[in-house]
Amino acid sequence: FQRPRKVGAKYTGMNIAPDEHVQPQLMFDYDGKRDRWNGYNPEEHMKIVEEYSKVDLAKRTLKAQKLQEELASGKLEQVNSPRHQWGEEEPNSQTERDHNSEDEDEDKYADDIDMPGQNFDSKRRITVRNLRIREDIAKYLRNLDPNSAYYDPKTRAMRENPYANTGKNPDEVGYAGDNFVRYTGDTISMAQTQLFAWEAYDKGSEVHLQADPTKLELLYKSFKVKKEDFKAQQKESILEKYGGQEHLDAPPAELLLAQTEDYVEYSRHGTVIKGQEKAIACSKYEEDVKINNHTCIWGSYWKEGKWGYKCCHSFVKYSYCTGEAGKEIANTEASLLEEQPSEEEHMTKPKTLMEIHQEKQKEKKKKKHKKSSNSDSEGEEKKKQEKLKK
Repeated sequence: FQRPRKVGAKYTGMNIAPDEHVQPQLMFDYDGKRDRWNGYNPEEHMKIVEEYSKVDLAKRTLKAQKLQEELASGKLEQVNSPRHQWGEEEPNSQTERDHNSEDEDEDKYADDIDMPGQNFDSKRRITVRNLRIREDIAKYLRNLDPNSAYYDPKTRAMRENPYANTGKNPDEVGYAGDNFVRYTGDTISMAQTQLFAWEAYDKGSEVHLQADPTKLELLYKSFKVKKEDFKAQQKESILEKYGGQEHLDAPPAELLLAQTEDYVEYSRHGTVIKGQEKAIACSKYEEDVKINNHTCIWGSYWKEGKWGYKCCHSFVKYSYCTGEAGKEIANTEASLLEEQPSEEEHMTKPKTLMEIHQEKQKEKKKKKHKKSSNSDSEGEEKKKQEKLKK
C-alpha cells in the first residue's frame, strides 16, 4: 500500500493507476504450470552470496580481535612476523593448527560425520536428506527403460515398482518401489482398524484409534468373530434350504480340466526358457523318511504280492534293517520252499460220487481203446507173416 497523495490523480491527471492490481495473463503448458522454479529470479541468489560473505568477514574480524586480546594478555608469544600485524600466525606453528581449525572447510569432512538423525550438532552446517549408502544401487539405475517407473530427482523418490514389466515377483527383488513399503507389515491392519473406528463412530460407538487403542482393538476382534459366525450360520441355512454341498466340495478347475493360464516356453532340450516350471505335486505323507537303519523306504521292494524294504528284503514293516545278511536269509528260505512239496499234494480233498463216476468212465474208454489198438496191431502182423511165407 502507498499513502494517499495530497492532490488526487483525478485533479492533476498524473500517474493514473488502476483501482486494483491487475494480474498478468500467463499462458503455460502442462509442464510449465508444474514447474517448481516458475517465477524464480536467479539474481536473487546474489543476495544470499553477499549475506554469506558479510558473515565470513565478521567472523574474520572477530577472530583477529580475539588474537589481539590474547597477545595483549600474554597468553600467546608474539612472533616477529608481518603476519601478526593482521592477526594471523605462521602456518607451521601450533597456534595456527589450534585456532584455524574452525575456519576449515567442514564439507570435506562430511565422510567422518554420523548418519543423519543419529548425532545432531548445531555447529555443523551439513544437512543431508535421504542419504543413500554408496554400496547400494541407485533407484534410477535399476531399470533403464524410459517407460518404467518414474524417478523424481528433487525428492529422490520412485513410488512405483521399477521391475513391474520384467516379470519378476516383487517379493524376490531387492527394491520394489517406495509404495511397496506402505502395503507391508502392520500397515494394512492399521488402515483396517482406522476404517472400523470411523464406521463405529458413525454408528454411535465412541472409539478412537489414538485416544483409546486398547478398547478399539478389543471391539474390532469381537466384531470379526461375530462376523465370521454370522457368515457361517448364513451359509449353513442356505445349504439346508437349497442344498448344493457337493458343488462346494468339488476340486478346482485346474485338476478337473488339467489346464491353467500359466504360460511356459521350453527349449528343444526340454529346459524352461520363459515362465515357471510345473511344481511337483506333494503328498500328504512324509516322503524319503528312513527309519531303523534302513537305506530304502518301505515299498521299495515287491515280491509275490508283498511289499517290503529293498535294502534287506524284509516284508515286516517297522522292522530293523539286517542288510546283506537279511537278503541271504530271504534267498535261502525261498529256495527251501521251492524244494518242499506243496501242501496240495499232502492234503487230498474227498471226491464226490459224480467225480468218481466220471473217472471210471474215462478208465473204461482207455481200456477199450487199448484193446482195439492191440487187435489192429495183431492183424497187421499176421498179414505180414503170410506175405513172407508166400
